[in-house]
Amino acid sequence: MRKWITVAAAAVLVVVVPSGAAMAKGGGELRDSLDALVRAGVTGAVVRVDDGQRVRTVASGVASLESRRPVGGADSFRIASVTKSFVSTVVLQLVGEGRVRLSDSVERWLPGVVPGGRGITVRQLLNHTSGLFNYTDDQQWLAAAMADPARSWGARELVAAAVAHPPLSAPGAQWRYNNTNYILAGLIAETVAKRPLARLVAERITGPLRLRDTFLAADPRVGPNHVHGYLRSPEGEYTDTTSWSPTMQGAAGAMVSTPADVSRFYRALLSGELLDQRQLQEMLTTVRVEERNGGYGLGIYYIDTRCGRVWGHAGDFPGHHTIAYQDRSGRRSAVLEVATDVDQEPGSLFDNTVTTMVCQMMGKRR
Repeated sequence: MRKWITVAAAAVLVVVVPSGAAMAKGGGELRDSLDALVRAGVTGAVVRVDDGQRVRTVASGVASLESRRPVGGADSFRIASVTKSFVSTVVLQLVGEGRVRLSDSVERWLPGVVPGGRGITVRQLLNHTSGLFNYTDDQQWLAAAMADPARSWGARELVAAAVAHPPLSAPGAQWRYNNTNYILAGLIAETVAKRPLARLVAERITGPLRLRDTFLAADPRVGPNHVHGYLRSPEGEYTDTTSWSPTMQGAAGAMVSTPADVSRFYRALLSGELLDQRQLQEMLTTVRVEERNGGYGLGIYYIDTRCGRVWGHAGDFPGHHTIAYQDRSGRRSAVLEVATDVDQEPGSLFDNTVTTMVCQMMGKRR
């Protein structure tokens, strides 16, 4: 969804980051990294690192350019594609209950929705090997979404934008990250369980784990402790994306959470608290992704960093960027939330911050 950033430039709101933006307190290298991001134009950021011995939470910047309230470590953000780990967990729980199989076809559960759906399995949706077109790459849909960012989108509308294009590859032939896959996975979960996806997430994950600040959003309304997201133009002008509808991403990325809740979720997931061992092993069975120096499983991936292998997911929603990594046990975790569009290329300030938090999580020097 990175291309939304340039398309949105025509709807810029001109504001200036306050020179008095609160800087991070404590945290050494983490503090320095976040403060550098804020000096470079990020409005607010939070990082939480648990190295298995202690937890450090560092925040820098403001939650809103209007309120100028300092960002807090317990504030909520849109976590975007980290949502995929939650949705995959729900699907795998249903698999464990014998209500759906990973080998089931899309056609079985969503008849007539996807051309060629008989040849695409639930597993291929979850590990991004379906070959389907990514609806967020559809220029007509993108133009409509940017013309009215507050518009509420139905899941089947998003699928329709995708299937208007031919498949990009045969099912199972190629790994290609694709939001359409998780829109379909969410629809299948709802069909199997006969409940809305938001309710399934609440009943099966956030409720039992007491993740009180985590939910699948259906509209842009947020609480007082939510951090506003911003797009920043090359001229330094900002667009507040808080009113943009989360239904743009739906089951692929509409969740809201906090760093602590995200860490708690992954710890429960990787320790077997949410899935039995068979389903957890299915989730962690990966397709190799060379360009990411890692592999993608079912709603979770690993990458091999200079400080060791980490598992988790990242997410982008316009104005929000989330990175959530853990060691295999889930006892070590690192979550970074950034509330302004930033350069994420290797060597960037953002990349430097991710490297710092991962190495601190793993108890190693960079």
